[in-house]
Amino acid sequence: MIGFTPLPFLLFISLLAIPPSPASSSSRNAIECSRVQPNSTCFIEGVAFESTADEYLTIFPPATHIIMQASEILHFAPHLFDALPGTVFLTLKGSIIPALTFRSDELRSLRIDATELRELAVAPLVNRHLNTLIITGNPLSVIPPTVRYLTGLSMLDLSNNRLQHVQLGWFEPMAGLLVLDLSGNRITRLDVHASLRLVRLENFWTNHNQLRRIEFFPRFAPALRRVRLVENYWACEWVAQVRELIWANQIQVHGAEHACPEAQDGGLCCYEGQQPFNELDSGLEQEANGDDERRQFGKTYARVEGYLQPPDQNHRDRQPGRACNVLEQKYRTLVDEKELLERRFINTVRELERTVRRLTAELTEAQDRLRTQHVRLA
Repeated sequence: MIGFTPLPFLLFISLLAIPPSPASSSSRNAIECSRVQPNSTCFIEGVAFESTADEYLTIFPPATHIIMQASEILHFAPHLFDALPGTVFLTLKGSIIPALTFRSDELRSLRIDATELRELAVAPLVNRHLNTLIITGNPLSVIPPTVRYLTGLSMLDLSNNRLQHVQLGWFEPMAGLLVLDLSGNRITRLDVHASLRLVRLENFWTNHNQLRRIEFFPRFAPALRRVRLVENYWACEWVAQVRELIWANQIQVHGAEHACPEAQDGGLCCYEGQQPFNELDSGLEQEANGDDERRQFGKTYARVEGYLQPPDQNHRDRQPGRACNVLEQKYRTLVDEKELLERRFINTVRELERTVRRLTAELTEAQDRLRTQHVRLA
């Protein structure tokens, strides 16, 4: 009979039309804290997802500060940031997380430490909430231009990665940026346009790179107070020029070099002519080119498995060609700087946590007073 629709079929269509209800708590993949410190810091260890569906069903514990370690997540995607209810401070360390796409209106601090991160993306949405971003100890070679959307940053630490080229103009929208750490990378060029102004930048670390000069230095940072410049390939004429500007602007220069293969000017080694290269530098350049090729193949996260490659053993085994005393000094300097940054980060986290607890207590007290007043009026 034409136009007749069987009842079971109608029931099936109606079920399809009903929007799916939120997953029940039993179907959610609830992750628990491995341990909790007295300051309510939640440690999570050994997280690994078997499928993308598991990621979407994941919910993290409602902790203000979460430290995730010894985990394996191919892509820390936006939906995982969405699964962090009430988390203000997030630390990812000692794990395998080769790709991360940041998108969160809740986080105030994000630290990514030794996670084999190679691909970083930032959602192209203005974010005024994230205050601290630390990405250190990773094979990351490129910073995305969308980092400019993180306009609320006051501390940006990109030290000890494999960056080669940075455009300082990307940081200009960060009106409150106080600390910019680019140390311990392979940077050969910092792009600075004449009109650039990082108006509140006070601390600028570029030590242990391969720089020859920084144009418009220190004019692009009118509030600059402290810099680290050691262990680069500075041109002697550039060093002579900026020494006068550093004195005139009363900028503190931290660190000094004592063993220079060519010339020394005010505690900085400088080089005439072209940038010197030794066997180590040549090897690093080849390895960096290999990283670029892998990055091109890994543009899409559908092939993110390609990121999970063993670390470059040749890079680890390669011995520097510089004098032993210079290498030892560099090592001590890096260790001291890392410990200092660790202490600063911990102190910042503790201070923010105290502020959150104080505000929470004040809010609770105000709510209690309001309830008392309502009871009296009733």
